[in-house]
Order: sequence, then structure tokens, then C-alpha cells
Amino acid sequence: MGMKKTTSLKASFWKFLCMLLIGLIGAVAIPFSLILAGTSTGLITYADYSERSAKNLAPVIAATPDLTDVQLPMGCKYLVLDKNYQVTETTLGGDDLDRAMEYAISGKINTNLNKQYLLVTRENEYVVLQYYIGSQFTNEWLYEHFPSPEILLYILITINCITVCVILTAKFAKNMRAQLSPLFEATRQVAGQNLDFEVGHSKIKEFEDVLCSFANMKDNLKISLEKQWHAEQLQREQIAALAHDLKTPLTVIQGNIDLISETELNEEQKLYARYITESSEQMFTYIKLLIDLSRVLGGYQLKIEEVNVDEYIQHIKMQVKSLCDFGKIHLQMKILSMPKSLKIDILLMDRAILNVVDNALEHSSKGGTLYIEVRIEEKYLVISIIDEGIGFSREALRYAQDKFFMDDHSRSSRMHFGMGLYITESIMKQHGGCLVLENSLQTHGAKVSMKLPCD
Repeated sequence: MGMKKTTSLKASFWKFLCMLLIGLIGAVAIPFSLILAGTSTGLITYADYSERSAKNLAPVIAATPDLTDVQLPMGCKYLVLDKNYQVTETTLGGDDLDRAMEYAISGKINTNLNKQYLLVTRENEYVVLQYYIGSQFTNEWLYEHFPSPEILLYILITINCITVCVILTAKFAKNMRAQLSPLFEATRQVAGQNLDFEVGHSKIKEFEDVLCSFANMKDNLKISLEKQWHAEQLQREQIAALAHDLKTPLTVIQGNIDLISETELNEEQKLYARYITESSEQMFTYIKLLIDLSRVLGGYQLKIEEVNVDEYIQHIKMQVKSLCDFGKIHLQMKILSMPKSLKIDILLMDRAILNVVDNALEHSSKGGTLYIEVRIEEKYLVISIIDEGIGFSREALRYAQDKFFMDDHSRSSRMHFGMGLYITESIMKQHGGCLVLENSLQTHGAKVSMKLPCD
């Protein structure tokens, strides 16, 4: 199961950290390299370029009568004062002008390290030069439209570092997700009740160990379930065979008791014969129940066919009507809405509906009414059967659909074996539907709704 070449999760994480460190170093080194390349080609000045230019220019300014003849370096500005420190000419403004005036009068050095001042004394005036400490672009367009090279350097470093972190983190997360994908796929297959698949592999040792354990668990579960399925299948086959085999001796008993009943019997013999007849009829009921149970537990292959719903409902109504007439109970059927056709197994669906009807009739008094409602509700055909009995108890509402559940306190009877609603719900599930139990607000009796998907 294991792979030949795996790595630990710790090693993968350290690899990620090393790649991140290398990426961050590159993110810093590349902008620095661009600045150095710009400096070496003359596109960017050195940090002290303006200072050196201003100091070299000071003697020229002092000796040149007309300042317009002096070519100031890029980034340098000036303030011209007369001997009374009145402004005669300037290229400065705002705070820069105030600081230049203060420097000319008091000689106070500017605390802004990026901008410094130099005082040049001329014959009838003073000239204060403002120069920039730091690198600058020598290209006028770049100088006007871009921040200084130092600020641009910080911006590029920040953008590069963020980009490297995002890319490497996303790549690491994608790799971890890829290594975990076999586990996700395996859990999805098991959740879909499929155990016949191969568990994938991972290059991460810890993940591979988990996958190996999962594969062993899956194989053991498959073996266990196959044994259980085989045992259940064998049990269903035995139940079905036994039920059919019991029919033969019971038929013989029933036939002989019918012959005996035709002879002349005294009262005591008639009583015994009646006991035998009733017992054999009850055993036939048990056999029928066993056959129904073996069908709904998976041993029966559905025979789905498309039926006309109107005709099928009439077919059901006739059967229910005969049962109600036999029990002297009124039938009230209300059809609110229904689809034109439905795909069902007619034999099983008849069994399901009549199971519920039989149960409802058992708990209906003579002269009472059995209500049946047919309607469409959210793409389901809903058939509700309502009696006028005492309804389901709280325990019955919770457990009535479980196998062999019998509610002795509210809805018990001598013919209730705890299987009717279980069989009905199984049939509903086989058709993609469900069974809903509740108590009717109208009659206060039991209300059983069978929901079947319809187009």
C-alpha cells in the first residue's frame, strides 16, 4: 500500500519555509539590483549628488552677477534676499520658504534630513540654496511622475514580498490539498456506500499512513458487510422457503378440516373444528406476512411500470371500499389533485396501501368513517389515510415504523405483529418516497401519509 518515495509533513513545511525565505531575499534583492543598475547607467544619482553639486556651485553663484546665467542642478531651488532679508526672488514656497528664511536669519539647520540649505553671500544680497539629500532620477519625466528612487525601492520591496508570500502560500496549500485529495475521495466513496474502490496515495508520510489505515478499515468493513449481507440474504431465502413450505401442510389441514366440518359433529367437535380453522387462518396470515417481509428486505426485484393515476386510485378505492363494507365502516375519499401517471410496482404499492388501511380499520368503530385524501405536494403524490381511533401515542410516533414494534397501550390488537408500518415504509423507500405518521387534528385519530415522487 505504501509508496516508495515519501516525505514527512515536517520536511514539507521546512521546504516551504526555505522557499519562502529565498523568495523574500529575491524580493528584496531585485529592487536593489534595479536601483544599482540605474545608478551605474546614470539614470539615478547617488544620495549625496545634490549636496556636492550645491557646494561646488556656491562659488559660482557668489561670483556671477546674474543668477539666471547659473544652471542649477535638478532638484535644487533657491531664495534671494537683500541685505535687510527681504525676499527679492525665490523658487520656494510654503514651509520650504519659511525654513529657508529661518536658516538665512538664524543659521538653524533644518531637521528634515531630506532637504538641506546652503547660504551664499553675494555683494548686495544673500542666496539660500535648497538641495535634496537622496537619490534622484536624472530623467526629467521620471523625476516629475515617479516618487524618489528610495521610496520606489520600498514600494517595490513591499509589493514583491507580498506577491512572494501569496504565491508560495497558495502553492503550498494547493500541494497539501492535492496530497489530501485521495482521503477526501475515499471518504466520499464510503459516504456514498461504495466500498469497491482503490484508496489513492500521498507523498506525505503522515497522510499516507492515514490512507493506509483507511484502506485497511475499508477492506475490513467490506468483508464484514459482505458477510452480513450474505447472512441476511440467506436468512431471507430461508424465510421465503419456509413460508412457501408451510403453505402445503396448512392447505392439507384446511382441506381436511373442511371435510370434517361437512360430516355430522356434536357441539364439542364443532368447537374444536372452529378452533383449528381459526388457527390455520391465523397461520396463513403469518405466512403472508413473512412473504411480504422477505420481499421488502431486498430479496425482491421491483417491477416498475407506468400507471394511469386516476385508474389506479379507482382500483385502490374499490379494494378499500370492499374492506370498509365488510367492517361496516363508511369510506370518504377526497381527491384534491394528482398527476396523470406514476411509476410504481403495483403489487408492492397495493400491499403498502392496504397494510395501512387494514391497520386503520382495526382501530375504527363500526359505523365510523375512514378518510382518504389524495393530493400533490412539492413534487410528491401524497396519499393520506385517516381513522377515527385514539391515534398514535408519543412512543408510537417515534418507533411505529421500527421492525416488531407493538404499542400495547394505544393501538394494539390481536392481529398486530409490529411489521405492517415497517413493511409499508420499506416499500415507500424502495420507490424513493417516505412514510409520515401523525395524529389528525380533524378526527384526533391516526393519520398515515404515503409520499411518492411524481413528475
